[in-house]
Amino acid sequence: MRRALPYMLLAGAALFWAGNFTTARALRDAWPPLPLNLARWLVALAVLLPFTAHTLRAHAATLRRHLGWLAALALTGVVLFQTFLYQALASTTVVTASLIAANTPVAIALGAWLAFGDRPTRRQALGIVVSLVGALIVVARGDLQTLLGLRLTPGDLWMLAAVPCWAAYSLLLKRAPVGLPQVTVVVATSAIGALMLAPLAAWRLWVGDVVVLSTASVTGVLYIGVFAGALAFVFWNRGVAAVGATRAGVFLHLMPLFAALLGVTFLGERLAPHHLVGGALVMTGLLLASTGSRPRTG
Repeated sequence: MRRALPYMLLAGAALFWAGNFTTARALRDAWPPLPLNLARWLVALAVLLPFTAHTLRAHAATLRRHLGWLAALALTGVVLFQTFLYQALASTTVVTASLIAANTPVAIALGAWLAFGDRPTRRQALGIVVSLVGALIVVARGDLQTLLGLRLTPGDLWMLAAVPCWAAYSLLLKRAPVGLPQVTVVVATSAIGALMLAPLAAWRLWVGDVVVLSTASVTGVLYIGVFAGALAFVFWNRGVAAVGATRAGVFLHLMPLFAALLGVTFLGERLAPHHLVGGALVMTGLLLASTGSRPRTG
């Protein structure tokens, strides 16, 4: 059971993040991206701080020594990825966004190669190519003319920009100081990220963004903050610490499946042929990229 726990945590994180896609899409008319992202992390901090204040005090010196690393985590995982994701979901569907996000494990593998010299095997390289072809089919809506004319929707482009941000966040976790609890990392990066987001969200509200408060919109933010914010990040960070970023990335393959099911069930979205073809190629490529022999290091 103990050996299975990291994988259960990673699967749980994928499920909670799939719910984040669906909820953010449903809230697109009530919460603009930057205010939504800030509200998410304020809720997450409200949940986590009462349980982690003592660990923050105990590890304060370590956190100060690694402030630059924490700021990089906050920028990539809290500020950029989540804001780009919410911006994408304002104009693209949950199904499309989640299938584009399914390429994140490939981006992690490429990042590991570039940053740490972990070269992919031929099987993994083939998987990368197949997965990217699938992503192109999805963003082009199955239309070659769209692809040749680069007529992508703004939401597609925002989601494509989000992928390397999450890959960078996951790779940065490899630099975690020994002995620093993962939940402490989550709280510290959430707090730093919220500080980065606050002036940006305030500026957006100043220039005209409007938040529509209702029972449904507040409930949605609470879900995003508690489950997709606090719990999912704790689950993911602990899973990555136990099995490594590349192996953990495989569990992101579950996210588009969960998200597509949630989008179809709760938002009435439809699966088009290009979703099925592109999604099949993405999943095939990801399977190839993640099941090859151990990459050579050199």
